[in-house]
Amino acid sequence: MISRTFATSVVALCVWLFGAGAMAGEETPIALSEVPESVMSAARTAMPEARFRSANTERETDGTLVYEIQGRTIDNRQIEVDVLPSGEIEEIEVEFTRDLVPGAVLKAVESRYPDFEIEFIEASHSASKKVVQYEFAGRVNGDKLDLDVSADGRRIQVADD
Repeated sequence: MISRTFATSVVALCVWLFGAGAMAGEETPIALSEVPESVMSAARTAMPEARFRSANTERETDGTLVYEIQGRTIDNRQIEVDVLPSGEIEEIEVEFTRDLVPGAVLKAVESRYPDFEIEFIEASHSASKKVVQYEFAGRVNGDKLDLDVSADGRRIQVADD
């Protein structure tokens, strides 16, 4: 016979495990005034010409809290700077136009997905501002398709979000 304490513990563990998974990746909008100054300072230092307009927090699958600070570049492209509570830059995402994407990357995408209609491109940069991957959003035969493409175009995978 299972003790009531043991059964309660198992239920609590399941709720904690599955509840935490459901919350991972969820973005919660916050006011810019709620972003810690060390986080805003890091975002401003990383992209001094950006005009930041909104923010949210996201809890990653490993439990890490990330502040996502969104705005526009000086030439009006979308930008997002992802900053850890410590002030460390996790990632910088900048909207790209086709002409900013290396030819080899475009060729790789077009070769693998010839009917892919590109609607949006974003370049993901490391803290050192080196492009680490491109994210393409678009459609194939009317169906939505998001692709993650390595900076050299050699790796293409369907995004899981």
